[in-house]
Amino acid sequence: MLQRNLLKLAGVLIVAIIVLYLRADNPMGIRADVSAPKSMKAQRRSINAGSHKKNKNDIIRGIAIQINYTADGIEPYLRAIDEIADLGANTVGLSTAGYQENASSASINLDLRKCPTPAQFKELISHAKSRGLKVILMPVILLSNPRGSEWRGVIQPPDWDEWFASYFAFIKYFAKVGLDNDAYGLIVGAELISTESFRERWITIIDEVRKIFHGKLLYSANWDHYRQVSFWDKLDLIGMTTYHKLSDKENPPLETLLKHWAPIKKEILEWQKTINKPILFTEVGWCSQPGASIEAWNYYRHMSPSKEGLEEQKKCYLAFVRTWSNTPQVAGAIWWEWTINGGGPNDYGYTPKGKPALEVLKQWFNSSDNYQIQTGGQ
Repeated sequence: MLQRNLLKLAGVLIVAIIVLYLRADNPMGIRADVSAPKSMKAQRRSINAGSHKKNKNDIIRGIAIQINYTADGIEPYLRAIDEIADLGANTVGLSTAGYQENASSASINLDLRKCPTPAQFKELISHAKSRGLKVILMPVILLSNPRGSEWRGVIQPPDWDEWFASYFAFIKYFAKVGLDNDAYGLIVGAELISTESFRERWITIIDEVRKIFHGKLLYSANWDHYRQVSFWDKLDLIGMTTYHKLSDKENPPLETLLKHWAPIKKEILEWQKTINKPILFTEVGWCSQPGASIEAWNYYRHMSPSKEGLEEQKKCYLAFVRTWSNTPQVAGAIWWEWTINGGGPNDYGYTPKGKPALEVLKQWFNSSDNYQIQTGGQ
């Protein structure tokens, strides 16, 4: 009983800290009204794609960490940052979630058992920077009680004004974290497909976020829905995931993967010319499961370890690096994902930790701009 009461008290104190943290920049509190556009004061630091030759340090070479439990402290995530730095990466993506109940909900909340407090974020970001890593904040929305196959891409709240106000309060928390810790970048939204046509609402959010945070802003589009995003012109980078279909059969040869990447790359780069902003691949990853190249987004396809799955994951890594290396229009990639537990040959999830794919990643992290990975053969 005493332990439960102490946990409740800790939760109340964390809520108070976060509310005070937000109110320092918003005296009206966390539910700010974003129904009317406001002018932007902060200057955008836009990048002109291909305007200068990149060197190794210009290219974003990162891995994402999902921070999904902080009640017992952040020490495992600090160790994960060290592991990423030791691989040779120059960037870490810190991903954490806000929750709405289902696709019809309008309220978004932070779960204080899972999201770092401002003090914890400060420690994480300071440690990452001390290890020479840029930090990109990657907040996402998850559904805590989805109905059927619902996910964040199909949300339809009864009141869009209420949802966008709640979303602004959510993203503002991370903008303030980014400001206070001089983070490199912030993803203002991720795979929110049903919201992407609301250009004016998103412009309002982006303009308001720029008043708080002055690093790079990007949106992370779903791999098959990047053309429909209506507000690319207001951002610094084009963000997109990479869960494309690359084969029709499990564990295909490398040549098959490269052949399927070719028209995808051509289509993306032709479209990129119309936006004229660099592309950052915000989620590059494949499970170590047979068929990962067919349905890269499906981590339930074969939920058991296998030699074939490890081989397919490695070949998918090779195919991506060989396809996209030395592409001036690409600002870099954040690989999905580095875990605080698991890894190794018995892990069939996305992490490359302790798997053959890790050797590909290490070589890419430590390569020059035009380096073509040769490891692994066919």
